[in-house]
Amino acid sequence: MSAGDKRVLYRNHCVPQEQVGSGNRYYLDSDCGRKLTGENLYSLGSNTTATGTLTSTNAIGTTLDFIAVTATSISSGTVYLSLDNGTTQVIELLEGECFASKIASGAQPVVTISGTATVDYMTGT
Repeated sequence: MSAGDKRVLYRNHCVPQEQVGSGNRYYLDSDCGRKLTGENLYSLGSNTTATGTLTSTNAIGTTLDFIAVTATSISSGTVYLSLDNGTTQVIELLEGECFASKIASGAQPVVTISGTATVDYMTGT
């Protein structure tokens, strides 16, 4: 790692749930029975952006290695994150929630904002 490189430590966790039958009830996943956690200390090159801000639907970039997206405020509407140029909106962020991950360099992240919202993001290569 050179003097201009930066490091990001990020931690994620989830509690797997399963829908046993039809309806809207979900239960703790019986195969796991616990919260899954993980962390990664990721070294980024010197091409790390400071936090950028979006208030409308926008592509974040290409050939990225790391992305962190936070829905800082949502007055109305929704915030979605896609990693395939907006084709599949797979992650919905509620106000205050963040998604941070190492991503494939071929990913094309797009934040879709419907309504009024503000999203902060950071990327790295």
